[in-house]
Amino acid sequence: NIESLFNVRDCVIDQMMMDRSKLGILFRKCGQKELDFLTNSGLWFGFLLGIIQMIVALFWDNPWSLSIGGLIVGYATNWLALKWIFEP
Repeated sequence: NIESLFNVRDCVIDQMMMDRSKLGILFRKCGQKELDFLTNSGLWFGFLLGIIQMIVALFWDNPWSLSIGGLIVGYATNWLALKWIFEP
């Protein structure tokens, strides 16, 4: 049984960890289409959430409204991006 003597998964992981640029190249080759989609959709989601934030800031006269809105928009877009990357 070859798997008891030679673990291919461990060899690949070891090689990727020795030269991390290979890991970056592999990620770009395999995920370029998804990264492009994520970048483009992030632009539109950020724009739409920014419009909502602007409307809230116009009607809610609180000096912290933009900071709180920025925090919410930042977390929302980061959460969505991570979901799309790791759970496609």
